[in-house]
Amino acid sequence: MKPIAITILLIFNLGLLIAQETETFLLHHPKSKGDTIIYKRIIQLDKSLSLYHVKDYFDNGQIQMDAYYSSFDKQIKEEYQCNYHSNIKTGQYLTWYRNGQVEYSGNYKNGLRNGLCTSWYDNGQKEAEESWEDGQLHGNAKYWSENGELQYDLTLVHGLNLNQKNVNYQYLSYTPKDYNADTLKRWPLIIYLHGGSDRGSDLKKLFSQGIPDQIYRGREFPFIVVSPQCPKHIRWSTENWFESFYTEINAKYRIDTNRVYLTGISLGGSGTWYLAAKYPDVFAAIAPMSGFTSHMDFIDNNLEKLINIPIWAFHGKVDNVIPFEETERIIRKLEGKNKDLQFTAEPMVGHWVHWLVYPNQELYDWFLKHDKRLRKRK
Repeated sequence: MKPIAITILLIFNLGLLIAQETETFLLHHPKSKGDTIIYKRIIQLDKSLSLYHVKDYFDNGQIQMDAYYSSFDKQIKEEYQCNYHSNIKTGQYLTWYRNGQVEYSGNYKNGLRNGLCTSWYDNGQKEAEESWEDGQLHGNAKYWSENGELQYDLTLVHGLNLNQKNVNYQYLSYTPKDYNADTLKRWPLIIYLHGGSDRGSDLKKLFSQGIPDQIYRGREFPFIVVSPQCPKHIRWSTENWFESFYTEINAKYRIDTNRVYLTGISLGGSGTWYLAAKYPDVFAAIAPMSGFTSHMDFIDNNLEKLINIPIWAFHGKVDNVIPFEETERIIRKLEGKNKDLQFTAEPMVGHWVHWLVYPNQELYDWFLKHDKRLRKRK
């Protein structure tokens, strides 16, 4: 009996080896400003479940990620909210800080956040607790400061906050050098919406990129430029801030309301789509970059309001923070309906496509070609 038992055990273990394949290698993950992080990556393919079990480790041996995927590109390390074409998260997804503190715990279905997702600061204080359904905030969402103060307690339905408060956001402003030379002249306006990393209460953060970065470097523009700041944790669509903001800047500056342009990156790209759909009569043209569009039904449900607004959208095809498809799908829905529609899809560019746009002149010249008065005559 003993040889038979050994034979059975060998067959069983051989079956496990056949069902599971393991690969270990060093993953070089490029970050901002040319930095590269090297992770030890262990991938175990469970053929019986058709799942990839992926673990990434910091160089100090601390685990950084533990996740399951139904499809996976082993050389890609994407952000928690991104599928990156083929990387489809399934089940629980966990990340840690270098100090061993859990950073994020999320649940996924077909690559989309689904169920309870929680994040923590590196000091162990809970930062956010959100309910998700098919990639949209749906249900309760709570956000805390690093010292444990509850900052937001929201109820959302398909990504949209049910009880939007009327609030005022602080902002940076720029006026052209000749602004005071002619006190009767009205100037075109660009409203710039920053990305998620610049949220908060420190306006200096806005100089990190985009149009404020260009102004900080000394560049001059023939526009009034106003850059509001979104509070930490929330989106440009969470609170009712735009109406009071737009009223205030129109009272404060000599704005040509027929030449108001809206642009933004990442979180601000998403906000650009949202605000244009909500206030289509305000804008002469928009330029959204690298923004989510599927995180709320509002954008899709109001696409007809974007048909008459000139749009130039941008997204990098290898964006591993916000999937390229988030912009592509909206463009496809607008094609043949919006007659002034452009889409720049950079094939070898990631989430930094805006660095190829704002430092150059082409977008600003394109903005100035659009005037609502001309649109009305057509």
